Amino acid sequence: MNCPRCGYEVEEGQKFCNECGAPLPAPGVYEEYDKPQPQQQMQQPQNAQQAPQAPAKKPKVWLIVLIVVLAIVMIIIIAAFVFVRSAVKQYEKYQMKVEEVEDIQKDADDIDIDALNEAVENMNNLDLTDDIEIDLDEPEVPEIPDDIDPSKDSANANVKHYGYVDVTTEGNDATVIPNGQMNGSTKIFNGKDLNGFLDYVDDKVLEKGRTINRDLFYDVLATMLVDKDMVSDKEDIEMNMIMALAFANNFHDTPVKVNECHLDLSNAVDYHYHVTAYDKDDIWIVNFDKRTVFFNDGKTEYSSTMFKDEYLAVWFTAIEDYYGL
Repeated sequence: MNCPRCGYEVEEGQKFCNECGAPLPAPGVYEEYDKPQPQQQMQQPQNAQQAPQAPAKKPKVWLIVLIVVLAIVMIIIIAAFVFVRSAVKQYEKYQMKVEEVEDIQKDADDIDIDALNEAVENMNNLDLTDDIEIDLDEPEVPEIPDDIDPSKDSANANVKHYGYVDVTTEGNDATVIPNGQMNGSTKIFNGKDLNGFLDYVDDKVLEKGRTINRDLFYDVLATMLVDKDMVSDKEDIEMNMIMALAFANNFHDTPVKVNECHLDLSNAVDYHYHVTAYDKDDIWIVNFDKRTVFFNDGKTEYSSTMFKDEYLAVWFTAIEDYYGL
């Protein structure tokens, strides 16, 4: 072992150092004393003087969400606009068709729909065009007899006065002139006059603000029925009323007056109505069986839906409903 003072080697058990004379520690104590003490190293934390770093910035999630939401909203608005615009166009087309039907039927509650459907079937069963061939590509233009002249004084002319018209005949040529006896007070069925029936038509069948051309209806119906005793079959009377109603409704706002009607008695299907319309004289040729109308002295065909079965069925139903047939 060594002297703790000078480091000289001494023997164990010596009390004093032989070199420097320094007292030696007792055995056991020396061992602890003689052990070299570990040098403590002062280590400074590596990060002690480093400045704190700012946390990394996170992306603004709310801004991204807002942009996405706004984009979705814009897409929805654009899609809604396109849809609404398309729906409006479809509705306008639909409304045009509705208004066309409403011209002849205003209040569906006042006319039995089941009866209307049945009336359509009845119209089909009436066979208005039975045994008549119609060329749709080249419509036949009726010819006006050259020898019909109601103003002509002829010894062969035969004049008869009927309930609704005055008729002048010469051979097969007949000139029928309404005499004014077909009017609002005329009773057709069950003691009910035409004035009440046409009030019903204006109020319950036609659209608001539209009224039937009564004078035209009376004149056309007069030329068809001629006299109350000449037509007794209910269906024939109804059919004539239906056609007169369709005609008078179609020209509801036309200032037209029937002056006379010419017929060929051998084939009385073409009614040559000599009329004054818009202060101009003209000849309208109407074939109610073929459901054709010609203007301009029979030279120009008039196209209309007034004689379509579903429209005629409305008149059929109105007649039966009002008169209780």
